[in-house]
Amino acid sequence: MPPKSSYQVPEVTSLAAQLASQIVEQLRTTKRQAGEHLAEQDFADVFRVSRTPVREAFRILESMSVLEKRPNRGYFLVRQADALESQNLQTVGEEEDAVYTRIVEDRLANRIPERFTENQFIRHYGVSRNHLVKLLLRMQHEGWLTRLPGHGWEFQPTLSSPELYDQSYRFRLLVEPAALLEPGYYIAPETVELLREQQQAMLDGGILSYSRSQAFSTCVNFHETIVAGAPNPFFLESIRRINRLRSLMEYRIPVDRIQHCKEHLAMLDLLQEGDFAQASRLMHQHIECARLQKSPVVRQTSTPVRAS
Repeated sequence: MPPKSSYQVPEVTSLAAQLASQIVEQLRTTKRQAGEHLAEQDFADVFRVSRTPVREAFRILESMSVLEKRPNRGYFLVRQADALESQNLQTVGEEEDAVYTRIVEDRLANRIPERFTENQFIRHYGVSRNHLVKLLLRMQHEGWLTRLPGHGWEFQPTLSSPELYDQSYRFRLLVEPAALLEPGYYIAPETVELLREQQQAMLDGGILSYSRSQAFSTCVNFHETIVAGAPNPFFLESIRRINRLRSLMEYRIPVDRIQHCKEHLAMLDLLQEGDFAQASRLMHQHIECARLQKSPVVRQTSTPVRAS
């Protein structure tokens, strides 16, 4: 049996993370045996959710070596349930996201410099170096932070005014609907289904439990995956650039994610039917409605950020 220190807690903040913790407790309580098959529907019934968040929870537990997935057979328990540790994944994620949110807010308000060292941030935010490095690497992956030679970091340019934010949406109105009309556009059926699962998970409770950054990332992944179906790589590259620039402002804007998810699912239905023209029209309407809702909020709340 692997030592307890072998557990690796994923960085997650979602309904799936909460379910993963609850599933571990349920396995321990019912004394499930190593090698037992675990059916998604059984746990969906126990916790009164759909199978989608259960499936995501299983994936988290697979990454922790609690479960293993066998081809065409589903998930199986790796070790005796009474040997499992209790897991509080949600708390870990919330603590990390709280510091992440503070950094976002401080950057938007110009309370932190464009260049800084890890030691400066450790003192300022009162976090461990290990914790801070995880956050910095996450920001680097999202594209708004870069490591400098040596020990320093630098924030990348971001949208610096309400006018630029609105222009980013006008640019998306030109690019994203057009991507769906490119000759040779193709999105694989399995990709459509994966996007459908992610959007349904939001409707099944993720909207209430996801952090702001995680909800934004789910939305960005949807739009970038749709655009990636165009054979012209410049569509995707331009949208990725825009999404990196607008990310900080997006984190602080309230959004009707229920309506957004429903519109995303409607687009997936049209893509599955091969009606790219109607999907393009819906994409244009979807982005324009978001622009009309968000741009006034940005004008009211925005604190300009100096471009680096």
